[in-house]
Amino acid sequence: MSRPEVVSGPHDATGRPLTGSKRSIDDEGGGSSSAPPSKRAERCDSCSPLSESSEERARSERHYMVRADDKFDCERYNVVKQLGKGTFGRVVEMWDEQERKSVAVKVVRAVDKYHREAEIESEILLEVQSGCSTELPIGHLLRTFASHGHFCLVFDKLGPSLYHALRSIRRDAERAAARKGARDHHEKKPLHAGRFFSLAQIARVARDCFRALAHLHSKRLAHTDLKPENILFAAPGRADTLSGGAGVVLIDFGGSTWEHEHHSSVVCTRQYRPPEVTLGCGWDESVDLWSMGCILAELWTGGVLFSTHDEVEHLALMERSLGSLPPGLVRRASGRKVEKNFRHGVLRWPDRAYDRDSEAHVRNQPRLKDALRGEPHIAPLRWSAQLDSFHHLVWRLLEYEPEDRLSAADALRQTFVRGGDAPPEPAPVPNLDSSSASRSNPRQP
Repeated sequence: MSRPEVVSGPHDATGRPLTGSKRSIDDEGGGSSSAPPSKRAERCDSCSPLSESSEERARSERHYMVRADDKFDCERYNVVKQLGKGTFGRVVEMWDEQERKSVAVKVVRAVDKYHREAEIESEILLEVQSGCSTELPIGHLLRTFASHGHFCLVFDKLGPSLYHALRSIRRDAERAAARKGARDHHEKKPLHAGRFFSLAQIARVARDCFRALAHLHSKRLAHTDLKPENILFAAPGRADTLSGGAGVVLIDFGGSTWEHEHHSSVVCTRQYRPPEVTLGCGWDESVDLWSMGCILAELWTGGVLFSTHDEVEHLALMERSLGSLPPGLVRRASGRKVEKNFRHGVLRWPDRAYDRDSEAHVRNQPRLKDALRGEPHIAPLRWSAQLDSFHHLVWRLLEYEPEDRLSAADALRQTFVRGGDAPPEPAPVPNLDSSSASRSNPRQP
């Protein structure tokens, strides 16, 4: 396999960020949010048009201002439209005059810090791609170049993200429900588990993601920021037209961390962050498996499994769904977090709740199995063998102790992912009736 062409640029004067993270996490850091959890922020559409004030801010932050028909790299690339945006810069669809095809170009902000971070990402991708098939479900870096003062990374043009697919499914279903409600003069019913991705579709997504992660982890590399926004369909097309036959690929390796590198204390976007990171216990590539458990559950239920922006509320939601945090994990937590959030090894909840809305939010959090089963007062799902194997997979991915979590290679052998008929091994279920229960004291569902 040929290596992508890479154009090097000037290094950031400070080198790698002191925290060891190559780019900021989409969260407010390791502590609690300054806003109450009742005011939970929604993820915004990365392709929404810029307001006048936003455009002025983008210019001041040295983003590339997208203009159709702009030329890049000695007129090899012709700008078509913006595909996405972020702190790093813009993702732009361009026409490659040399290869005669559309490509996605990550145009990085003209700032030394982001230039260097993009170089690091390209170096990571070069190493990940070396000696492996182009069919590996990872966003394929074609080449890099510098143009108009911006460092640019060229990728194959992919389809929409899982996040946009979920949003599209929800929007279409809500419109259909609204039309039906108007005809029947009934109140619109909320969507529930089983109305989003099918189990067959989720199995295909899981298979591709675990294949990619098994390759990354074999190279001792952790992705550290898996979320629906960073998993894209391999085939271009509208989010609402892609079916279970469409494969997916992982993207955004700007925060990936090698085993031998300094590990930032905060990785993973809040809602997909495992407990060992929140508790400051240290982490390894198993953080990616926890994130995958959250993502797969979200594809089935249509909602974020742990919907929060607050550290303590996040832990309380985990305990509500999965049982109490194991004493060993709490003992390994950083002293400051233990003193602030625990008493005698037990989470200080609801003592540490922001307000009654936060308490109610945690109280309404269902057990994992109940979340996958769907709303009992709306349309509870029949607990089939396939749904049971799915629950088993997600449960094993959401083990509190990193060493107990499935590896990516082990996940590929699970019944649900393989699509086989063999029953999974029994999954322990915690005693959720006692605040002092541990996952080491299971009970049957």
